[in-house]
Amino acid sequence: MQLQDYFSTLKRYWALLLVTTLLGGLASYAYSQTVEPTYRSQADIMVVPTRGETPAELAQGANYVSSLAQTYALLAVSPEVLDPVIDELELEVTARQLAKTVEVQVPLDTLVIQIRVTDTDPGRARVVADAIADQLGSTIPRVSPSDRDDQPSVHITTIAAASIPQHPVSPDLRKNGLIGTAVGFVIGVAVALYRRHHISRIDDADEVAAVTDAGVLGELPAAGAKRDLVRALRTSPRGRVAEAMRQLAANLRFINLGGRRRVLMLTSGSSGEGKTSVSLGLALTLAETGYSVLYLEADLRRPGSAEYTGLETSVGVTDVLVGDTTIEDAAQQWGHPNLSVLASGAVPPNPGKIVASEEFGALISDARSMYSYVIVDSPPILAVSDALWLSASVDGTLLVVRAGKTKAVDLRRSLEALERAEQPVIGITLTGAKIGHRSPYFVEDDDRNAPS
Repeated sequence: MQLQDYFSTLKRYWALLLVTTLLGGLASYAYSQTVEPTYRSQADIMVVPTRGETPAELAQGANYVSSLAQTYALLAVSPEVLDPVIDELELEVTARQLAKTVEVQVPLDTLVIQIRVTDTDPGRARVVADAIADQLGSTIPRVSPSDRDDQPSVHITTIAAASIPQHPVSPDLRKNGLIGTAVGFVIGVAVALYRRHHISRIDDADEVAAVTDAGVLGELPAAGAKRDLVRALRTSPRGRVAEAMRQLAANLRFINLGGRRRVLMLTSGSSGEGKTSVSLGLALTLAETGYSVLYLEADLRRPGSAEYTGLETSVGVTDVLVGDTTIEDAAQQWGHPNLSVLASGAVPPNPGKIVASEEFGALISDARSMYSYVIVDSPPILAVSDALWLSASVDGTLLVVRAGKTKAVDLRRSLEALERAEQPVIGITLTGAKIGHRSPYFVEDDDRNAPS
């Protein structure tokens, strides 16, 4: 995916991102309410050398104390200091437990020791911090080396007594809120990308382009609730559906300037995406432009042409294959004098084997020599393998995708299947496309006077 694809995904799923981000923030707030607040109080002491009359002696003493500062910090959380504090304050904890609430730091290049105590009771945090500072102040001189006069080489000065904290340090509502909203946003992005690749359905040509480089040759609008695409073509020859189908036919001619692609197969990923209605509509539109066209129903499993044409389908492809009749005798004129329909005929017990046979390839070859265009209506490519076998006998494949129904992952799988068959996908037709505007160039007729 390119960067603009990520932006388009975020734009498409902005509502999802908003919801997950808000939920993340609310979840962090709810969690914070369950956490008991804790407070932190700090006492600061300074360790200074007891002697030093010259600048050199003072510097030497400061370096000496500085080298021991980290040792003094460890001493502050040792039982040597904490046990007396526990006894003095009558705390019901052990030195190990109390040490977990104490944090001791020595700022860089200083002789200051900062003692921080965290507790659920702000008053107790202050008392404990002061007690540790006092006890550390009496312990350090006792454990430190003595000078020549047997006096402690350092002494302790309290530079900042602990105070009662006014605000808890935990939970940090602002920090938790930022983390929660960030996590919610990331989850939303992950869900949006997953839906785009595995669940989301194709809605327009831009989303087709995000999946494949195969061009969208035609966008066919929905015909309406009361009529299908084929009926719309016949009842409204100046309507939006008819004009969109003419655009598809024109685009096919533009990519077939050499006249090599005369046998075209139409298939889809799954059933219900409009391949049969588009096949008949394309055949009818090509016939109206003056070409002799044969619609060949190669879906021997679930033939559906009769639903749109009303023709008798008991004689057709299977009868020609077994030699009971010929293409000329089995094909029926429908919709236009230039259009012939070769229905499936009787449904055979082994349609997959028949479609893959040499006889079926010969049937298509004979039809090629008899008509300007042969439109082959094949079964869905993800349901059965018939279309893959047929692809070897045709000049190109047009994949039918229905807006709002076809999943992006299914479109990708269909293209990969055809790619493995090493047959060209000349383009994609999007059915059910949303075309909201009206134009005086389109005339939608009443379908009550539809031709039979």
